[in-house]
Amino acid sequence: MTMETITTILAQNERYLRDAFGSPLRDGACVVDPDRKVGYVRLEFGSRRGPDSAYWDGWFSVTPTRTGHPLSGKVLNGSMVQLIGARP
Repeated sequence: MTMETITTILAQNERYLRDAFGSPLRDGACVVDPDRKVGYVRLEFGSRRGPDSAYWDGWFSVTPTRTGHPLSGKVLNGSMVQLIGARP
């Protein structure tokens, strides 16, 4: 049995978590980035760099693997990616 961390996204940050076509993005979602590479959305919760912070500016990491550290990979925002698969 695994335990998942329950995270809260602030209402004002929901607008950043939409892809280029308006689909909702969540941590671990599979996306295509502007370089046409497949990657995974990695959000950093519990700091100023995540959507649970009033200081968050909408930028998040897209890593090559779903388990990649959220501070590695490309830094993008929702309008720069296209959702191709939600997190299972």
